[in-house]
Amino acid sequence: MSVTRPADEYEELVHIVDRIARRYPEVDESTLFEMVADELTGFDGAHLRDYVPVLVEGRVLRALRARAAG
Repeated sequence: MSVTRPADEYEELVHIVDRIARRYPEVDESTLFEMVADELTGFDGAHLRDYVPVLVEGRVLRALRARAAG
């Protein structure tokens, strides 16, 4: 698996979970995978998939920041 050239969307999502886990070590990895999966379902019908992992990462990070703030 390459961080800079992931083979597919799934591999890129695994790298996203890894990045988020390093930023939020207090959050269990299984919770992060769940959050990513939940956000990913919102893009089920998306035809252009290139940006989906980046959008999912942003949504998960916003949710974690909101959780930490309140």
